[in-house]
Amino acid sequence: MLTQLTELLTSKESGLSLAEISRTLNAQPSAVLAMLTLLVQKGRLIEVGPDGGTCAGCGSQSDCNLLAARGKRYALAMQGRPETPVVGCQKSGNF
Repeated sequence: MLTQLTELLTSKESGLSLAEISRTLNAQPSAVLAMLTLLVQKGRLIEVGPDGGTCAGCGSQSDCNLLAARGKRYALAMQGRPETPVVGCQKSGNF
């Protein structure tokens, strides 16, 4: 299922929420969260959102439209650049 999860996120530049991933994989959110946590710890995924490390360092967090609309999301980390924000993030300028 880890492979399915990473393949799913490969096709989603802006990342997905826990609910979206669970629904797509037809899996319990608790099981998906455990896999997401493992992949974040290994540096394969980044966590973007109010509790994620990428947004914690951004000065635009209080004004971020991405956070307001979508909340916490998970996206593939770019090799060699694990802190690269997802598309739509004000920090990256990728609107």
